[in-house]
Amino acid sequence: MSPYRLGNLELRNRLVMAPMYSRLCDQHGGVTQKLIDYYAARAQGGVGLIIVEYSYIDDKASHALVGQLGVYEDPLVPALGDLAEAIHEQGAKTVLQINHAGRCTTSRIIGRQPIAPSACWNLAGTELAREMTSEEIEEIKAAYADAAYRAKLAGFDGIELHGTHGYLLAQFYSPHFNQRADMYGHDRALFPVEVVKKIRDRVGSDFVLGYRMTGEEYIPDGIKPESALHLAQRLEEAGVTYLHVSAGLQETIEDFIAPVYCAAGALVPLAEKVRSAVGVPVIAVGAIHDPDLAEEVLREGKADLIAVGRALIADADLATKIGEGQAETIRPCVRCMEGCVNRQPLFLDQRCAVNPEVGRERDLKIIKAAAPKRALVIGGGPGGMEAAASLAARGHQVTLIEKEAELGGLLRFAAVPAFKKELRTYLDYLKGEVARQGVEVHLSQTATAERIRDFSPDAVVVATGSSFKDPGIKGIGAPNVAWVIDILAEKVPVGKSVVVAGGSAMGCEVALHLHRQGKAVTLVEMLPELAIDLSGVVRPSLLKLLGETDIKILTGHRLLEIGPGGVMLSGPDHLSVEIPADTVALAFGLAPNTDLATQLTGSFKNVYIIGDCVAPRKIYDAIHEGAFVG
Repeated sequence: MSPYRLGNLELRNRLVMAPMYSRLCDQHGGVTQKLIDYYAARAQGGVGLIIVEYSYIDDKASHALVGQLGVYEDPLVPALGDLAEAIHEQGAKTVLQINHAGRCTTSRIIGRQPIAPSACWNLAGTELAREMTSEEIEEIKAAYADAAYRAKLAGFDGIELHGTHGYLLAQFYSPHFNQRADMYGHDRALFPVEVVKKIRDRVGSDFVLGYRMTGEEYIPDGIKPESALHLAQRLEEAGVTYLHVSAGLQETIEDFIAPVYCAAGALVPLAEKVRSAVGVPVIAVGAIHDPDLAEEVLREGKADLIAVGRALIADADLATKIGEGQAETIRPCVRCMEGCVNRQPLFLDQRCAVNPEVGRERDLKIIKAAAPKRALVIGGGPGGMEAAASLAARGHQVTLIEKEAELGGLLRFAAVPAFKKELRTYLDYLKGEVARQGVEVHLSQTATAERIRDFSPDAVVVATGSSFKDPGIKGIGAPNVAWVIDILAEKVPVGKSVVVAGGSAMGCEVALHLHRQGKAVTLVEMLPELAIDLSGVVRPSLLKLLGETDIKILTGHRLLEIGPGGVMLSGPDHLSVEIPADTVALAFGLAPNTDLATQLTGSFKNVYIIGDCVAPRKIYDAIHEGAFVG
């Protein structure tokens, strides 16, 4: 939280909002009110510096995706000025990230063949990017400089060059993508250095000029940590104000946007290496969501500033809450990727599983109710807790009834594996919000229609969730059979060998959890693939973890029967397969608990049904539905 001098800027603290593709601009890359509201909320939340997302520099071939921000022509400057002004009005400084996609786009998006330092496949692997001509290299250097100058005209405090994740500047420096025979191939740092110099000549010495660089590409013939240090020194000599160290390529996005299954802060060692080699400030990034981890990185001198991305999507007030010593009130990012990343391929607006206000900051603010009413929430899972806290925040009198002895619903069990630390933190946050908002909680009590009538509520929110139902498999009642939630709750003993039946995300996670406890695990799924309920980069990250173990995986196998010594399966060839096991863990069969909702519908005027009792889905759905009701 200490102030920091960055070039000629006085930052109020060392927290930086990392640049992230929000899809909140218009179809031509112009600033919208939604975009202004989104960034203004983060500035108001106390962050020191905001790096506004990827902005493409020309209207020819520089944007990677639909819905990216543009800085390619002068008519865009006034609205960009409105954005910079809105950020400044809330006390934050701001730089605009400018970029050219190079090969990381398609002709479908840009209307022409992508370009690259050397001919290579584009990001999608669907077409060849052609080698740039010498004339195009000069044109693009000029486009970078023009874009930087437009940012200065708009009132930004500086610009950041996007020189990582396999975009054009990184392509020029990577041996994998640059096999040119001219001077730009013999000296792969030349193009990035010349771009920096060209911009510096155009904007002057006082304008902040940052460079987001690659610490490592994680491919055999890509940028290595040693070569990254050489580029860092060259960039410092050329006049950059700071270096922002990330890593990886667009093909392996999990390397720089780590899902919950990957370690937090994994890129910090790369930033530390760069900081040891240069004299300019260095920004560390990469799932540094825990304030204690961020503080540790700074105190140990591994970086000068901390860039936070998804954590600021989850809670715009992150910095203020840290500064006021209220870290327990931070709404934590659970690194699920549902709203921020997995919607990108569909070009849908930025959203967040745990923060329904994202992209709708103007419309979904909590406003005190003109006439407070009595609300009854049935079910204390994530949807019920979110609804209760939102209702109470608006001033309503809220009572929450939960049949179990603890709030949390199925989230209590999903949060058990060690690699789901963020989910445990989020569960604690939701419980804390219910308490902080003054919700009256009744635990270990069952809600009936008669009891609900006794409360005389003005509205009833039914959030009774889902539960595992008997699938009718022979032997399911045997003592060696247990539902996964009972195993995660440690209600039942688990033998040395376990068959986990059900290869959804839950089954995969339980298999990993038991394997890490030293169990011999066989994972069985009747479909051809595992974890098909996950999407985006989250699924391959989970499958990679499974692949690094000796868990036996049987896809295309149906559970036929359970016996005292194991299970009988039907394989892809319809032949029976017997698998011995001490314990059989069932990870399938979730069905909505609809009984109460059915009873109440038609008996009460204002009944809202949310979450898994509508249908078993993801935490995104439960939280958003709960918030909307509130």
